[in-house]
Amino acid sequence: MRRGFIIGISVFCLLIFSVTGPMGDVITGWFGGGPPVRATLELPSGKAEITTNLYYSAGNLREFSEKFLGIGFFPEDADTDESTLAYATLMLLADDLEVIVTTNQLKAYMAPFAEYSSSEYQQIYQSQGYATARQFEARVASAIRIQTLVGMLGMAVMPSESEVMEAWAKDFEEMDVQYAVLHPSAFADAASTLEPEEEELLTFFATGINGMQRRDLEVEQAVSFDTVVLTADALNSDSVKAWFAPEEPTEEILNGFYQTNRFSLYRRPEPEEGVEVDAALGDHLTVEELGDRLRADYLLHKAITTLALELPQAEDAAAFASEKGAEYVKQDEMVAYSDLPEVERLGHMQLRRLFNAELNFWVQTPVQTDGMVYLARPLDRRDRVMPELAEIRDEVVTLWREGQQSVLATEAADAFLEGLPKAEDAVEGDPVVMDAEAFAAALAAADYAVEQMGWISKTNRRTTDPIWPVDSKILPRLRFMVGFQLDGYQDGEVIGPEDYGENGIVIAQLKGRRPANTEEVWPSERFRAEQSAQSIASQRFQADVLSFEGMANLYGLTKVAQEIEDEPEL
Repeated sequence: MRRGFIIGISVFCLLIFSVTGPMGDVITGWFGGGPPVRATLELPSGKAEITTNLYYSAGNLREFSEKFLGIGFFPEDADTDESTLAYATLMLLADDLEVIVTTNQLKAYMAPFAEYSSSEYQQIYQSQGYATARQFEARVASAIRIQTLVGMLGMAVMPSESEVMEAWAKDFEEMDVQYAVLHPSAFADAASTLEPEEEELLTFFATGINGMQRRDLEVEQAVSFDTVVLTADALNSDSVKAWFAPEEPTEEILNGFYQTNRFSLYRRPEPEEGVEVDAALGDHLTVEELGDRLRADYLLHKAITTLALELPQAEDAAAFASEKGAEYVKQDEMVAYSDLPEVERLGHMQLRRLFNAELNFWVQTPVQTDGMVYLARPLDRRDRVMPELAEIRDEVVTLWREGQQSVLATEAADAFLEGLPKAEDAVEGDPVVMDAEAFAAALAAADYAVEQMGWISKTNRRTTDPIWPVDSKILPRLRFMVGFQLDGYQDGEVIGPEDYGENGIVIAQLKGRRPANTEEVWPSERFRAEQSAQSIASQRFQADVLSFEGMANLYGLTKVAQEIEDEPEL
């Protein structure tokens, strides 16, 4: 009866659903005594098997751990099948060693979710396919359990003292380098005689001019504007008194005005040559030094802000200014951005606000100077624009010739390297390796100054590094470049040419290398060495323990040869 019942259920499933891999495993289990075995291994407690069910569970947990929690143990390019078997081995080993996840461990991982509301948290775990928070948190705990196991296994993989010192010696291996710099300026005369082809010049004009050069060539932005001006003398006129009768400012009001404007209005003038100023006075005039000027400036500011309320409605600014006892001043000619501070009488840095204001609208923030304040509005503007090539052809050709200096320097460096002797069996692309004295002689014969870096560690070492000139741009870069690739160079190998931009084209040679002096190890250097050794140990742990090969060596992990059809993708 039981067998008939199972057959009936199986037929029902076949009629209702398409048979998937996991369903096939279930049916196979009913009739065959359990799911197929993917691999076998030897745990501390005895023999174990990785069934297809465990294989799929391991793949799903691994994917959840990597993508959702960011906990991964295998390289991206690792074989998926073998990594899944290795992960399944870790799951079995965690069971065998009875690894547990503490409440505090789980809380630490779940802490970020405390920032979400209950509905938001529900959306998170449901989006991962879990019906309840308990199921989701149990999944997280399963992933943490594997991480805990890996941490336990990794504790045994600590670098030894000899490995630390080996890493230190590797970090601070010393090298001896000689080099020559072909500076572009040395080719200025040759470049000055060159004439560009028209097509070449057009291309350079379109794409070869850098930002600083373009800014120098562009016609500067400019603006025309008009102003309504109030002076200290005008405040005493009947026209102004007719609309402006302020209350006398209190000491508190004046102090507030001073604090607001001391950086723009009250900077201490530069002393005349030979006149000493008491440094204790500071960079700004004090309230006491200003005296009556502070009150006059405040009243001017108060008056212009009152006038600013009516000015936007005036159709004729000149007539409005005349009626109010003010002065109308118009700047018809365009004034360049850099020239605004120099405009006669009105010149001020704050006029540059006109480039951000709408045309024909008054800027409500007044411009104030000693004894005068005014409102301004832009009448017309001109943006920065690059002239046509025909208008600035000579300047562009000059820039092109400057660029050709580097081209000539590079060509000279290439020609020098091409002329160096090569080994008889050398093929294209092989480096030139030669005696250091012969290389120095070749540089001298080409009239290039030979510079010596001397023995120096391949990485920065403050305790023994030479003190290079502050303006030296070649030595730090050359030291880093050669040191970083030192393992790939041969002693005597010629390196370059390397383009260091405006600092020149460099041709170098690795004269030789030697071990670091292990008698002088500083604490900070040892810390770096410990980190390097730990990184090497971690890589070794990854290869020797966590990989499929590592599991095979440690636990006899062996694939079972069988064909499994219609496997679902992990």
